[in-house]
Amino acid sequence: MKFFVLLVTTILFSQQAFPQSRINYNNQDLFLSGANLAWLNFANDIGPGLTDFTGFSDVMLQLHDHGGNALRLWLHTNGTITPEFDSAGYVSGPGTNTIEDLKAILDSAWKREIGLDLCLWSFDMLRVRTLDDFGGNQALLDAYNIIKANNKRMLTDTNYTRAYINNCLIPMVDSLKGHPAIIAWEIFNEPEGMSNQFGWSDIQHVDMSDIQRFINLCSGAIHRTDTAAQVTSGAWSFLALTDVPTVLAKAGQELSQFSSSQKEEIASQFKQKYRSSMSTNEVINYLEKISHIISYNYYSDDRLINTGGDTDGTLDFYSVHYYSGIVPSNPTSVSPFHHPKSYWLLDKPLVVAEFALQNSSGIPKEKLFDTLYQLEYAGALPWSWTDTDFSSHEDVLSSLQFMWDNYRNDVDVIGISGDWPNVIITSPENNTTFPDTSEIEITADAYDNDGYVVLVEFFANDTLLIGARDTLPFNYTWTNIPDGNYSIKAIATDNIGNQRTSNRVNIIVGTPAMTRLEEYRSARVGTDMAIVSDATASGGLYLDIRTNTPTNTITWTLPSVPQDGTYEIKFGYRCAYDSPKIQFINVNGTQAGEVIFEGAASQWLEKSTTVDLLAGQNTIQLQLSWGWMHLDYMAVPTEIVVGVDDLSGTPTEYSLHQNYPNPFNPETTIEFVIPKSSFVNLSIYDVLGRKVVTLINRELNAGNYSIPFKASTLASGVYFYRLETGNFSEIKKMMLLK
Repeated sequence: MKFFVLLVTTILFSQQAFPQSRINYNNQDLFLSGANLAWLNFANDIGPGLTDFTGFSDVMLQLHDHGGNALRLWLHTNGTITPEFDSAGYVSGPGTNTIEDLKAILDSAWKREIGLDLCLWSFDMLRVRTLDDFGGNQALLDAYNIIKANNKRMLTDTNYTRAYINNCLIPMVDSLKGHPAIIAWEIFNEPEGMSNQFGWSDIQHVDMSDIQRFINLCSGAIHRTDTAAQVTSGAWSFLALTDVPTVLAKAGQELSQFSSSQKEEIASQFKQKYRSSMSTNEVINYLEKISHIISYNYYSDDRLINTGGDTDGTLDFYSVHYYSGIVPSNPTSVSPFHHPKSYWLLDKPLVVAEFALQNSSGIPKEKLFDTLYQLEYAGALPWSWTDTDFSSHEDVLSSLQFMWDNYRNDVDVIGISGDWPNVIITSPENNTTFPDTSEIEITADAYDNDGYVVLVEFFANDTLLIGARDTLPFNYTWTNIPDGNYSIKAIATDNIGNQRTSNRVNIIVGTPAMTRLEEYRSARVGTDMAIVSDATASGGLYLDIRTNTPTNTITWTLPSVPQDGTYEIKFGYRCAYDSPKIQFINVNGTQAGEVIFEGAASQWLEKSTTVDLLAGQNTIQLQLSWGWMHLDYMAVPTEIVVGVDDLSGTPTEYSLHQNYPNPFNPETTIEFVIPKSSFVNLSIYDVLGRKVVTLINRELNAGNYSIPFKASTLASGVYFYRLETGNFSEIKKMMLLK
């Protein structure tokens, strides 16, 4: 009966009680029309290390071009990079370059008329991680657990909280106060995920009262340091942000009746969104549990002050997140798209600060921004620019453009920017191959709608300045070009200093130098693939593939490709069984095509193809289709592996690594490194010192080797493996458990 009365009251009187709301930014009352960036480099965008300022600027310019005005950015996140902690676990400072990096990002944002919602912490600060997460490195896991323990003390012990506030938060706010690109400081992203009341099983928990106290004390400190600053905090669901009853208990009972495939889909989406390691059953049990929770606003002024005691420690506006999978049997009960803002009986502006830009319970994705605007919410920030499974760039930008075209007065930041120049390379065409000694004419079309272009610069591979023009036509003839792969771009500068980077054009000149990545340096998944010695193979070894199991894969990782582009790669192979053989090629986990291997059975041959790679780390994978062949190596352009020790560099010392997995049954892998060509013996011994098998007994070139050992005919027990060369010998122990 109470729920009925409250609902009727809400419907009849909410429009008068809670008028349309906006966020005050740039001395304007605006609807926040933007997106979550969250991060470019998780928990590592500011502070020690490199910051991708170009990446931030490019994203913000795209939002600006389509009428966007806001971006949500995570700062400390989990505490692994910033802030600094002392040996006693107290925060001692913001961290090297933290404030400087953040100011540079804010400067770039303001130049593009984009405001930033600066989110300090996430539930990730208490995430439980395992040895596998750190590649078996116990020292890294121990270091992470120390940081996690520091974070927990900071949440639960006010002495540690005040150390963070005094030594990190206040210096940050004081240094940046008055910056025109700051919309608000956001204390938490979804702190409920680390709470006793709502938390997930792969996250350590504290009580919601600890979270309330931390928000209260941090908010008060921010308000006193910068009296004009706004503060918010991102609630995971209306379940933690309103006193209006939102979910009936029967919803959880209905969830138990879902089919197995439905549960798998629900759990998959949950785990992807929250980067969770929970099992499907754990997710479903969790969702059933919270479906019985009575909603409660933990973040009202009186409840924050009563918990923390700081009368200045309140929020200036609310932020809420919505995903239909939180209440899968009754998703509209907690949906902002199906209730007006006034329905929730909240007395502050309310931004929908995370949601999937996808069709939502009868509302098409194209209407989600407009729906929130019409229902009197204060902003729409879909998740996320870096997680396109939930919201594509195209959908985000088209939604921003819709808001600009239809509600410009409510989204237009009256700033300093004006229009930015436009520039596009029109010649040469993308993926053109030129013979060596070529002279290449590069032409760009550049213009500015409210000014004029004063300079166009042409670059190869991001940093090599080819040439520049300050008058029409904007073209340049590139001569004396070394053979190689090149990514060409142009940067146009207008009369007020705004710059825009053009499209990229990838070209190949001459015959680029190639580096062979021997097959034994790959990561292999599946059985019936064995390393075999053969003096005629490129590195003296090849992979004998004696299966066509489609789940078998051979993967090479390229940690540092210099720029996006189309690259030639080559495979060394032999059709030892019959010809042809067709295998799939996958790039970064996505099937990119097929490779046809054909030729005489007795000859080592080479097959060339091209792949599209991204700047940074990439994987290239052969997935078996027809299988049954010999694979020798993959060759890639030398420029994309230069400086990567484990791929192209020469080792400087001998080493024998611990086998993995260990214990094992029945297969394991032994890795070793030799710095120069040597005669190598690798043998297995039992506990009595008797030689069981010899794996290698021949001359090998300098390099890194990964040798599989299959012990299916041996009994369980302890064994030893010994590596011997002319001047090096080492023994390690392993255990076979059947």
